[in-house]
Amino acid sequence: MIFKKNIDKYNLLEWMEIVKEQINKKLEKNKWVFVILVAGWTASWKTSAVAKKINDFFVDSQILSMDNYYRGPSFMAEHKDYNFDQPEVLNLDLFFKHLKELKKGNDVMIPEFDFRNDPKMDAIKIKSSKIIIVEWLFALTDKISKLWDYKVFVDLWTHSQILRRLFRDVERTGDKPKDILKYFLDVVSPMHKKYVEPTKKNADVILINDYIPALEAQNARIKNSKLRFKVTQKGIKEVLDEIIYKLGWTYVWKTEQVDYFFNPGNSNFKKTWEILKITKLWFNRYFFTYFWPASDKKVYEDRYTMKFFIDYDALIDFKWLYPNDVIEISKLRRTFFISGVLICLDELENGEAYLTFKFDEKSWKAIISDVLEHLEIDARTWIKKSYIELIYNK
Repeated sequence: MIFKKNIDKYNLLEWMEIVKEQINKKLEKNKWVFVILVAGWTASWKTSAVAKKINDFFVDSQILSMDNYYRGPSFMAEHKDYNFDQPEVLNLDLFFKHLKELKKGNDVMIPEFDFRNDPKMDAIKIKSSKIIIVEWLFALTDKISKLWDYKVFVDLWTHSQILRRLFRDVERTGDKPKDILKYFLDVVSPMHKKYVEPTKKNADVILINDYIPALEAQNARIKNSKLRFKVTQKGIKEVLDEIIYKLGWTYVWKTEQVDYFFNPGNSNFKKTWEILKITKLWFNRYFFTYFWPASDKKVYEDRYTMKFFIDYDALIDFKWLYPNDVIEISKLRRTFFISGVLICLDELENGEAYLTFKFDEKSWKAIISDVLEHLEIDARTWIKKSYIELIYNK
């Protein structure tokens, strides 16, 4: 793809004053209605972090969201080959009619749409103003961008899109995470590469708004706490068998697992220590897990997380998305349960063995101390690292 040589690029945190200054310079030479187009990827925050911010900059401005021009469920039922992530499902004729009226200085009544029902026509009044801010996934398509005065594209990488989409739609739509991820992989990602990516060349400025793990991962809301010890003594399985009944353990399962760790091309998990992995479990079941970086304030590994089952096709999609950044780790896992603490004995394919304790933060110390004492493991040898971190650090 050929881009204009001089497209300015800024981090979203530094863009506000710069973009405001650029718009003001153009406004000085413009005597008519000034149209700003804001486009970008799904979950890029083009509406909340960009369009609304630009609207706040100026007194005489309005936002025109093209989402209101979606045709609705009845249209989609008649056109089963279409999806909501392609421009053909919008009433673009009505949009252009309204935009031309606004450019003439006339008010318009636009539809209201909520993705669940057919649009209510003439439901929202958009007043004529000096500045009209048009925001939409595909707002910079060639046909629309001819009406521009200033064009903004909000950029981010696939890793950011996946996580934000999961966090957002679990709350917004109530859909299951696995269904949200499947729709993203099967529909959203390919449609965006086809329709959104090519429009980036039309931008005057590109704003980079990638996922910030330290701030955003708390949206996962679930915490995972664990502590790991390397096991060096021989015959650890036999030792465990002997003390299971002494401590009242429950033997849960034994299974061979394969962990596929993914690293997005724009980031470096060696620095952020996020973890994104898919685990192949028994009977070819697959489990998606995302961990945000571990807390530096605690001696054990403490992370926010999102977990759910997926299918084999999702694993293949992830391998395609991250072809050069996949690390595979095979292990045999034996799992035990005692008084609220899950205990995993993992034997890795390289011959190393690790004992991992997973727990809540109420009663873990006494239980873990008791187990370590029976296994004759020094409690001071704890490891606050994931397997991928242990491998990377070698």
